[in-house]
Amino acid sequence: MVDCSRRRFVVKNQRGMVLLMVLLIFSVVAILATTMIERQAVDLGRASTLFAQQQARLFALGAESAAKAGLYLDWEANKEIDHAAEEWTTERTFPLDPGVISLRIQDAQGRFNLNGLTPGGAVAVQESRFRNLLNLLGLDIGIAASWRQWLDKESNVDNTYLSLSPAYRPAYTPCRHTSELMLIENVDLDAYAKIEPYITCLPASAQLNVNTATNFVLAALDNNLTLADADAIIASRGADGFSSVQDFIGTSQINRVMQEAGKTEEGEANNSTGAMVVSDFGVTTEYFELFARIDLNGRIGTVEALIHRAIADGSMTTMYRDFSRRAPREVW
Repeated sequence: MVDCSRRRFVVKNQRGMVLLMVLLIFSVVAILATTMIERQAVDLGRASTLFAQQQARLFALGAESAAKAGLYLDWEANKEIDHAAEEWTTERTFPLDPGVISLRIQDAQGRFNLNGLTPGGAVAVQESRFRNLLNLLGLDIGIAASWRQWLDKESNVDNTYLSLSPAYRPAYTPCRHTSELMLIENVDLDAYAKIEPYITCLPASAQLNVNTATNFVLAALDNNLTLADADAIIASRGADGFSSVQDFIGTSQINRVMQEAGKTEEGEANNSTGAMVVSDFGVTTEYFELFARIDLNGRIGTVEALIHRAIADGSMTTMYRDFSRRAPREVW
């Protein structure tokens, strides 16, 4: 009887252990299954996000192609003048299913070219204009000298930047993007935000299009020009812009500055603060800045691109693309 009771106890104990093992295994399997489901959900979410980003990027490239097509049609229609009232200056929206594309094109040659301070050019004149622009915007005019040194290897300012944390060296080469200006001492995010809409990085030979230049950029051309003068110049160019650089030079404001400076026989005016050189200006544009924003049912994609349109044949070349920018440059 004792053996039978002991045997029943052992059997019951073993059954209890088996039940515990089954419950333990079930718990482990349930945890593993839950983890796998959660991980799969994360992977699916990540894949969905990557797909949406790639889709938005492809739409952005499509918007760039559409912009190039529009700019080519503009070139075909009028190769002599580009002005601020042309169709390409109007922001466009294109419906998607679902979503929308917003497209804006701006004239990069309507801004001050930072590469004008590259050694070999009219550095003194361009530095003076950069100082004027900084002053008009209420920024430190010493930034102009620092930028000139950043571009000029002969300035030997390595130690200035190697002493910073983190340390880096000056570029000593023309800039490719205006954000490089933030590497200069005394240029913080607030200062850069103020000046960004008025600057660009183009080949040093690129002319300023006087038909699209803003009042701040025009007023910065000479110490003797004011914002009121610049506004008057913009008013005088009208909706169709100046038909030639000579029309721009012939405005009373520019003519006054040239007379005060002392006009040379070659038609150039020089003084200690700047110069009005006809070859600095133009009424056509080769470089355009595109910004496209793609909204795919709440998923946002953007691109900023610099497009070169050849004067000779209207062919298009993308100089750079930036997929990190979230908004176009806005004149404040």
